[in-house]
Amino acid sequence: MKPILSVSVVFLACAVTLTSLAAKTGPAGADVFRTVYFSAVDEKGVYVTDLTAAELAVKEGGKDRAIDAVKPATAPMQVSLLVDDGGTGGFQAAVGQFIQATFGRAEFAIRVLQPQAIKVQDFTKNGDDLRAALGRMGQRGRVVPDNEQIIAGVFDAAKELRQREARRPSIIVLTITGEKALADTADETLNALKASGASLSVVYLTGVELGKVLGDGPKQSGGTIEQVTGNVVQGPTLMKVANNLLNQYVLTYTVPDGVKLNEKFSLSTSRKGVKLLAPTKLPDK
Repeated sequence: MKPILSVSVVFLACAVTLTSLAAKTGPAGADVFRTVYFSAVDEKGVYVTDLTAAELAVKEGGKDRAIDAVKPATAPMQVSLLVDDGGTGGFQAAVGQFIQATFGRAEFAIRVLQPQAIKVQDFTKNGDDLRAALGRMGQRGRVVPDNEQIIAGVFDAAKELRQREARRPSIIVLTITGEKALADTADETLNALKASGASLSVVYLTGVELGKVLGDGPKQSGGTIEQVTGNVVQGPTLMKVANNLLNQYVLTYTVPDGVKLNEKFSLSTSRKGVKLLAPTKLPDK
């Protein structure tokens, strides 16, 4: 396979992420099965790849739920990238490295803030299309920042993933602007994120303000927040996010028949020294 972008970077250590999906309902009178994607690392930040169901515990709405299965995740991913670079093209190389690392395991959509979030590539797995999209992410001249538009971009990405019924969705935001949104708009966007089942991961420059969506969204959805010193996001930072996705487990658990789904979720492990990053909210229908 030809490289998506010819760029040389040094990779940093990796973190963890988790994505939750909507429930699958069986026939009338049957239990409901829910699916969650998650990652785990040890005290040294090395991925743990041999966790078992017996070492995990799930609670939904504060109630214990029976785990049916835990195994390495192999399903294709749906990744929506939102790039806020001020027109500098400074994220082009990092996004290319990310796509190269996950190519063949995901389909990608890309939005660039101009200042509105403009889709430069719809979901695709085609390398030529992705190379062309990366070419459109180069230096474009100064874009006047509008830190309300990035929230609209997250809302649109979440809504799109829900409409597509994406089974393994994630949203990745790279920003030099941060966010500014009214409380109602932020809550609406967080609700859309929850309903989509996507994880939200945010990469931002030092000094940028993260509000309710970019600050709380990753915590609620099981994504990560990465801070970058300087004025360019390098490939190693996005490689943290890529490795999170590539090292996920898929967990399935049961909600008994007649029990209403609850958005409150927690995942824990009995294995010492292992850290799980789990969402605190799931789709409640």
